[in-house]
Amino acid sequence: MWAVSLAIVVAIDVLVWRGRHHRRLSVHLRPVETNWPRPNGHGRTNALGGVSPWLALVLIVAVWEVLGIQTGPHEPHLTISALAQAFRPIAAALLLVWMLVGLGYGVARARAPVDWKAATLSPRSSQGASSTSAAVGAQHPALMPALVLPSSRAAGVAFWVGLVVVCVLVDLAARRSRGRLANAEEFVRLISRPTAANILLVVAWTYAGWHLFAF
Repeated sequence: MWAVSLAIVVAIDVLVWRGRHHRRLSVHLRPVETNWPRPNGHGRTNALGGVSPWLALVLIVAVWEVLGIQTGPHEPHLTISALAQAFRPIAAALLLVWMLVGLGYGVARARAPVDWKAATLSPRSSQGASSTSAAVGAQHPALMPALVLPSSRAAGVAFWVGLVVVCVLVDLAARRSRGRLANAEEFVRLISRPTAANILLVVAWTYAGWHLFAF
């Protein structure tokens, strides 16, 4: 199932890429007119503030996963992979989300403006936030999971469902902010501008699918 899903996503992304380069047998997507971040009335941009909601969500997920991995043997693991193994509906929903993320990533990259502008936010910011949260969790392997995470799988399911809802709300708020906040598509394009970051994100997405669904 994982291999078939991966093949479908890759095939569609290839068609989107071919449409970007005006090839035959392709899917044509219209690029956005302006790149993000867009300057305000004074010609200034605030990229860090515009992506701060997404960075906060990345930090929350990283902390939750670190604490979930370090949970003791007598407590239920609340990481997304453990919940997917415990509940088949969660695994099915996660497979669908994983496929949609892959397709959405390809669409976001294909709709990028023709002329890239220099990014005012380094992708290392989000990576630094994740690594910082991991370091904090690693310093207290015995106390923090018992004190912070609940001991109920239902609470874990509620967390991940709530995370999806929050992501949707953040994206809707960004689309109504007149460019002050980055929506999901703009955030993806911003952090994937460097070639190395683009390759790393694709590899991470592929590995996540293999880790969750290959067994």
